[in-house]
Amino acid sequence: MNLLEQAKNEHCNIAIADIVYNPHDKSLRAGQEDIPLEPRNIALLEVLLSNVDEPTSIDEFIELVWENQYISKNVVTNRISLLRNLFRQHTEQADSTKIIVTYPKRGYYIPQSFVQLIDKDETSLPSPVPDAAKNTVTKNTIRRYMGWSLSVVFAALTILLAIHTWSHFNQSKQNNTLHVPQVRLLLDTVVCEDEGLEDAALKIKALTLYAYSSSPYIHLSNMSSPSFYLHSLSEHCHFPGSDAAYDSDYRLRFNLWEDEGGKVHLESLLHLTASGRVAWRKIYPFEPQQLTETVNQLNADLSDYFKLPQDIQSFSHHVSGFITPIANTSLNNLLSRPLTNMEVLFYTRELLFTDQSQADFKKWIAKIKEREPITPPDLHMLLALITYRSGDVERSLRMLEREYATEIPDNALIFLLQANINREKGNKQMYLAYYLKAISALTTTLPAERVYSLYSSSDRKQACLELWQEALHDIKYIQRPKSVLWQGVETFCRPYP
Repeated sequence: MNLLEQAKNEHCNIAIADIVYNPHDKSLRAGQEDIPLEPRNIALLEVLLSNVDEPTSIDEFIELVWENQYISKNVVTNRISLLRNLFRQHTEQADSTKIIVTYPKRGYYIPQSFVQLIDKDETSLPSPVPDAAKNTVTKNTIRRYMGWSLSVVFAALTILLAIHTWSHFNQSKQNNTLHVPQVRLLLDTVVCEDEGLEDAALKIKALTLYAYSSSPYIHLSNMSSPSFYLHSLSEHCHFPGSDAAYDSDYRLRFNLWEDEGGKVHLESLLHLTASGRVAWRKIYPFEPQQLTETVNQLNADLSDYFKLPQDIQSFSHHVSGFITPIANTSLNNLLSRPLTNMEVLFYTRELLFTDQSQADFKKWIAKIKEREPITPPDLHMLLALITYRSGDVERSLRMLEREYATEIPDNALIFLLQANINREKGNKQMYLAYYLKAISALTTTLPAERVYSLYSSSDRKQACLELWQEALHDIKYIQRPKSVLWQGVETFCRPYP
């Protein structure tokens, strides 16, 4: 809801809790006291008031307030903290973190319940009646109407108190849900030495990757790695993007084996990334046909361990049966039958690394678009890469420019592609902005000191190429002659004319 525009059109002020913002002279007041605001803070507040109840991402703040200048995301979060501090100092009606709410993976917003339009001449809201005054009125009323039944009065007060308490509890519970910090989790590997369990390992990887990437309370660190979109799940035992160790607080790895009686065992180990210490461990014995139920139990246990307000996604028991190695099925089979959301994401990734014709890639894209016109951000990025492989380069580049790309965690590869798009357009400012973002994002997989050395190198291009070689060292096809990926890296690292 664009409350700012509505206030300007109706010549009104905006009350934020008990603080009043005048959009006409851009002033903020608490009662008769002026609250000083810097121009950036005013712009930040106006973006929030233009999107009441709708989260605004950090990238959108950078675009609207800083006009796409290259700045750290910490600058935005610090400005949000400054605004919250101002509200904390000047309002008694609400917690400042409930006025400016953090929405995990989406951004920040002001709830509609805390804002309203008021007459332009008003500089404050009517003060609430003090409790003492209410008690005096109540006593006078009781004296005036001594004939009333005291039992009725007490019953009414009891009901009101119960309703108020219940309402306050539910509101607090809802608000607390919005402020649960995200768990920074890295999916590491499924160690499986028994070749007969390779299919089970693949199913576990597919189910956990889908469940954890779609949870609003988990920051899946794998998605920050430039290799996340460059690996299939069946290529090796590691999860895609498992090298993003510098972006995680926890690392989850699995061991899978079968005992002599034919029962399978899944050992789940949650490590603290900084120390390597095991924070949580559990072994799940199960029959092969119970794999989905076992993953569901794992997800429920981790939800409980992290005290998440909403459990990590569970799956219906038959879902794992649909996951098969891409080599064991055909594209025609996939095109001819309905697919679950998890299957769409899994097979889109796997098809990206197969030798399909351009026409077949286009058939797959058409099926997904018909099924799901607006795709989740991670699926959107994989479809952009498949679109590139289908030969429709221009459409692929346009997909990388869309707003979906801003909803995924910072990823050096995506920034590289966006830098090259702007280089091709001749937009030096945006090319350099994305160049800096891409280099900075490499610190999720490489030591920060190693990345920083680029800027002191006498041969900046060669130093840039070496950084990308280290970051993508496990991508086999990057070494092939005329590799499209490596050509993109060379374009990125070449000095801007």
